[in-house]
Amino acid sequence: MRHINEFLFICSEADTREELLTGFGRLLEQYNFKFFIFFKRSQDDVDDLGTPLGEKLPEGWRDYYYSRKYPLIDPTRKMLASSHRPFRWQNSVGPFKPTAYRKRIARLFQDSARYGMTDGYVFPIHGRGGLLGSVWIAGEPGDMAPSELALFDAAARATFWRLLELSQDDAAPLDMPLPPEIRLTQREMDILILLSKGMTSPEMGKELSISSHTVDWYINGIQRKLHARNRQHAIALAFRYGLIS
Repeated sequence: MRHINEFLFICSEADTREELLTGFGRLLEQYNFKFFIFFKRSQDDVDDLGTPLGEKLPEGWRDYYYSRKYPLIDPTRKMLASSHRPFRWQNSVGPFKPTAYRKRIARLFQDSARYGMTDGYVFPIHGRGGLLGSVWIAGEPGDMAPSELALFDAAARATFWRLLELSQDDAAPLDMPLPPEIRLTQREMDILILLSKGMTSPEMGKELSISSHTVDWYINGIQRKLHARNRQHAIALAFRYGLIS
């Protein structure tokens, strides 16, 4: 915990992005983390996690991750869309593990381990209008005590906002309209994610082993809950409210 408290002081005193990210990297090394990435999300970022503010990733991992189309089944990305608290990678598998994806999810984690990321944590950054960004750390960590996780969350948030300041970025545009209270079922979330990838009803039905008519029924329900005019409007609202990323 001493290392985290020391970093919080360094964070407030850092004059450059390089100094800040170097300090954050040194903090992670104390807990067997080697890699990190900070994302800032805006209304224009409708096809990914957002814009990277700073990162240290394994060489070649980003290209490999996208070439394998892992974003479609990555349980950490799905959990980020609905979580307001930090979570561990391995704990994201249970709530979002459709049977059809189990082998691919297992392969995703095997591949990340080959790149030196056996496990990690995700720290959502929320504002008045929903999900504003996220901080991801990875390596070969052991179990983190709840008190350590809380301090790491504070460090991640402090670094995120300090990065924005040092990038001469204005945090105000990140504040989006408050979303209505929305409750989607897991099946609706699965369909919403596939819909955001541009899949048709027959393609989604094949992916989820249900009929295209059933897919249409779910999509109609999603549109009602989001008060969306059509499928495209539903996708735009889902991104705006942080339901998908």
